Amino acid sequence: MKRNELTNESLYRDRYRILRKLGEGGSSVVYMGHDKETGKAVTVKVLKEGVLSLGDTKKAVEEETALLQKLDHPAIPKVVAVYENAFVLEHVHGNSMEKVLKAKGALPEKTAVQMGKEILKVLSYLHGLKSPVIYRDLKPANIIVKPDGHVALIDFGAAREYSPGVGADTLNLGTCGFAAPEQYGSLGQTDVRTDIYCFGRTMLQMMAGSEKAGSKSRGKAGRPVTARPVSPELKKILEKCTRPDRDDRFGSCREIDRALARYPRAVAIRRLLMGAKAAIIAAVLALGVTAAVNHYDTVRSYAAEDARQRIPAVKERLGNAGIRIRNAINDRDINAVNKDYIDVRSEFEK
Repeated sequence: MKRNELTNESLYRDRYRILRKLGEGGSSVVYMGHDKETGKAVTVKVLKEGVLSLGDTKKAVEEETALLQKLDHPAIPKVVAVYENAFVLEHVHGNSMEKVLKAKGALPEKTAVQMGKEILKVLSYLHGLKSPVIYRDLKPANIIVKPDGHVALIDFGAAREYSPGVGADTLNLGTCGFAAPEQYGSLGQTDVRTDIYCFGRTMLQMMAGSEKAGSKSRGKAGRPVTARPVSPELKKILEKCTRPDRDDRFGSCREIDRALARYPRAVAIRRLLMGAKAAIIAAVLALGVTAAVNHYDTVRSYAAEDARQRIPAVKERLGNAGIRIRNAINDRDINAVNKDYIDVRSEFEK
């Protein structure tokens, strides 16, 4: 760890030993640390020196920690200690969803939906507070997949409390590719539907995998990792989440959760109808084959009778043509020979 990465490092280094860097944003660096007193792993978020003025740095730390201290949810890490330029959080063991996607590729639809439901519960908790909290920066990098498969949300630097009557956010924060249109300004204050947009974009990314996983990296068996197929029913739900006009999106996370609970039945019905359609087509083909087999003897008899009646007539015409050819040859009538040759050829072609 470089010393210039930490401002006033002496404020917390006596108690916390920095182990390794976990991530880095525009204004902060996040480390995994060790609490020397309790022996527990912690996460230390340090604001970068020089990015913000001393007053702004202190305000940013105070605002984020004040918000986190109001929250009480098992999927949100709690604040352990606050310093002038940094704060310490409970460490959530696991890997970010971003790393999981890079390492393993896209998630199966069932797994993605299961994790998505857990994310919705966290967002519903935030939105349901007396002063609703808008997370505003939902993306794979801010989702931790714990060893038991459950998820947690980290990094509340972009989160804010919703203020009824306010025209717009004071700061437009978010991540390109996941942020809703209103997060880019001039479209009013962000609200719960902003997080719904971010949720839809995140879910799509979870089932598409990372660009690296989809194009260059390979799975354990050496096969290229590609995007997973997504059912039309789930696509319809996520499409509604990510509509540009927030009035066209779901109105709450609970609405999405209900839609996700219903959609497997719609998938089952569609597959049942597809199976029934395939069965009907197979049955029609089978009937056609059966009919052909049943009428085989009749068709064969008809063909034999037709041949029996036609062949003698053909033989007679060929015989007559042969007689004419011989007569023509005897008479040295070349033109007649040519004509009879054409007549014979026509008989054979019939």
